[in-house]
Parts: sequence; structure tokens; C-alpha cells
Amino acid sequence: MKLTQRQQNLTSVSTRRDAGFSLIEIFVVASIIGVLTAITIPQLAGQRRLLRSAAVPREILAQLRFTRQQAMSQRQSFTFQYDNVAKLITIIDNNAAGATVLNSASYPNNTGSAVVLTSSLTQSGLSSTEISYGVPSGFPTGALADGVSSTSLTSGKINITFQPDGSVVDANGNPLDRALFPYNSKLPSQTTAAISVLGSSGRTKLWRYDPGTNTYVE
Repeated sequence: MKLTQRQQNLTSVSTRRDAGFSLIEIFVVASIIGVLTAITIPQLAGQRRLLRSAAVPREILAQLRFTRQQAMSQRQSFTFQYDNVAKLITIIDNNAAGATVLNSASYPNNTGSAVVLTSSLTQSGLSSTEISYGVPSGFPTGALADGVSSTSLTSGKINITFQPDGSVVDANGNPLDRALFPYNSKLPSQTTAAISVLGSSGRTKLWRYDPGTNTYVE
């Protein structure tokens, strides 16, 4: 039986469909997927780094507040220690208070003290080389809006001792303000933050750097 022209055309299309994709078509699709992957993966990695970096100041803030809470609830000094070399937070129960702790030759690990908690800042997946401390070059170095300035490291560490009333004072009982400035060295403008501690009350506050205003904002 002789096929009509329309039937012949339909048969030809059906034959081409049955033959599957050509090598050129497969190559084009693979190239598109490769380009999209090359664009997407770095973006995802960057977002992941930002999220992990944002967790660092939040962890510092949470542990500072926990330390203060323990000091007030147990009516004795508790010390928050930040170790910039090990990228480690240690909370110490001083089992005493005031000048007895602060004047100890072994402060903050005075006689009778005990470590109650340690928290690594690299546990979120960040490399220790990415976690930096201080104010990046070109960033504002003045005091925060609450009047607290950056606290320098001593032998790579910072100790903040909360008293039973929640305050932070020196050996003479004077209020001692503290501020920690962590950031990711690979993304300083997007990750720089500050956590301040007002000595008179022990109040803690988290600040984020705003590139638009070149200031730290709550």
C-alpha cells in the first residue's frame, strides 16, 4: 500500500525520535551542565563559609552569657577564656570570688578551680587559619557605640571573669570592659563582628560590621 506524504513525514519523525539523542546534542547538554556547575559550586561554597563564619561570634556570645549565668547562679566567679591559637573557648569554675581569684599567681586556673566546658570554634567546619582576631586593616578602630574598645590578647588569650553579681571587675573592684573582634580572614568585610562586655553590669552585646556606614551596628 502506498503511503501518503503526511504518513511518510510522520514515519520519518518517529524514526529520528527512536534513534535517540545525537552525540552533538549530548555534548551541548553536558557543556551546559558543566558551565552551570562551575558557576554554582563556588557560590555555594562562599555561602557556606559565610554561614559558618557567622556562627563564630554567636558561639562566643552564647558562651559569655552562659559563663555569667553560672557565676550568678552559683554565687562565685566563673572565667570565660578565649584561646586564639587553639581557637578554643574554655569556661572555668574558679570556686572563689573577687580578688582571691584575680590576684592568684595561677589565674584563671587558681587552686580549687575546674574546667566545666570547652568549645572549639572550628567544629562548624572552618579552618583554624580562617578564624582571625582583631580589627582588620582599614576598618574602624575606635570604641563601639557602647563605649567599649577592642581588648588585646595576652599570650594569645583573653580571660573574662564574671563575679557573683554578674559584673566584670579588676583586682581592685573597678569595672573592666571587654570586647572581642573575630572575623574570617578570607571574607573580612562580610564577617567582621564584635562582642562587647560592659564591666559594670556584665551585659553582653553582639555587633556586626556594616560596610555601607563603615561602623559596627547591633
